[in-house]
Amino acid sequence: MKKEDTAANAATEKTPPPLPTHAAAGITPGFADLRVIDAETGKAIAHVLEADTDKGTVRRYAVERGNFVREGSDLKVIEEERKVRLEWIGDAA
Repeated sequence: MKKEDTAANAATEKTPPPLPTHAAAGITPGFADLRVIDAETGKAIAHVLEADTDKGTVRRYAVERGNFVREGSDLKVIEEERKVRLEWIGDAA
């Protein structure tokens, strides 16, 4: 049986969910499908744990020369004030 492809179905499938203003790893559904972008440079921010576009804050892992930075037995986390925006990645958009 062939699935009927109507304009209504196509529009429904391609409409992404609204972007959150706050997203956190392990809490926000679809977090893996989000990209955090520096609003001033337009560059993606890597290794983000949490981002808030309203407050302009980012929590991310520290990385030096391609390696995560350790503080004792934990990975170092950087908390910074930074204007950011969120975007859907790939098929979610």
